[in-house]
Amino acid sequence: MIQVNAPVLVTGIGVVSPLSPDGDRERFWSSLCAGACAVREIRSFDASPYSSRVAAEIDRSAIGDGTDPARWMAELAFRQALADAGFSPGKAAECSARTGLVVGTVLGGIHSGLRHLAGNGSEQGASPLKGYPLRAVADGLAREAGIEGPVLTVSTACASGSDAIGIAARWIARGEVDAAVAGGVDALCEFSFSGFHALKALTQDLVRPFSRNRTGLALGDGAAFLVLERAAFARARGARSYGAVAGYAALADAVHLTAPDREGRGLSGSITACLRDAGLPPDAVDYVNAHGTGTLYNDWMECKAIERAIGGRGRALPVSSIKGAIGHTFGAAGAIEAAACLLAIRDGLLPPTLHHDEEDPGCDIDCVPDKARPAKVRAALSLSAGFGGQNAALLLLGDAP
Repeated sequence: MIQVNAPVLVTGIGVVSPLSPDGDRERFWSSLCAGACAVREIRSFDASPYSSRVAAEIDRSAIGDGTDPARWMAELAFRQALADAGFSPGKAAECSARTGLVVGTVLGGIHSGLRHLAGNGSEQGASPLKGYPLRAVADGLAREAGIEGPVLTVSTACASGSDAIGIAARWIARGEVDAAVAGGVDALCEFSFSGFHALKALTQDLVRPFSRNRTGLALGDGAAFLVLERAAFARARGARSYGAVAGYAALADAVHLTAPDREGRGLSGSITACLRDAGLPPDAVDYVNAHGTGTLYNDWMECKAIERAIGGRGRALPVSSIKGAIGHTFGAAGAIEAAACLLAIRDGLLPPTLHHDEEDPGCDIDCVPDKARPAKVRAALSLSAGFGGQNAALLLLGDAP
């Protein structure tokens, strides 16, 4: 058995994605492992002015007019996670002042903000923040669940979801709270799409992580939350767990506004610090769920970072990216991928990297191409890398003491 100090157990998971618009983690997981792909032509706005017209969306008709998509997705994933953990609605824990909440997001409720700005364009000082501040998702979830402990919004680019989980786990490990709900949410909109299009980062068809013929990323809708608990607290109430958050670290590249450090120093440093936090050697890692955007330099950087931190294990260590299936969900990405790691540990099944058509010598990894693979996984790394050189690593364990 792998030994960890002060284990933080994961007792609930909720995932909202184009593969699971109802928040059902099992539907998400089975679709992901079956090789389903949600990247298709955009319907939520007119993409005809752009050369790229694909994304991974949740049908907006399911959300309803006037409802902010990010708020809707966050509430659904949050409720599913609490229900999965066995907490009753309206009360996140038996001791609400000892429960925390961390929400990672890049854009928050930008749809509401843009609607407010459009409706008040003549108003002096009109601002999207007046309509929907970044923290509003966390504020609303805390009120709904009666969370009276620390409530925090994290916005560290596309590492936001991973950072949210890591921060919450540290609260619990330090004894500040007994339980916390942590995760991330972001919704596709034309504002963000146009920015990535200007950077020439978007694919025109499919996302092909680690493949030589990869052409870019696709943006997507998503939200995911995990319920984290102090082990003794979870066991006292008879909760079952998916595993433990055993390690976390975040480091910055300090290199460029959008481009990653080409040698992966920030991400490799995050991996090394994460393993040190868990008290585990690199050879304890059985699986890596990569950030894997399908862009040229991110994939090269990430492969270098893994090799630098894990060592020369060659293709013996499986590494996969799920962004070919669900797109890049911004602040939700790290949380969704952490959930995928925990489900991989539970079921002994690695999700595939879709559309891997051609080997890239610069990505010399076992990327679990195209089909899910049975494997015994005790320790899984979930990696995130965002604009501004934001890097985060989470270590998830399946056999905590």
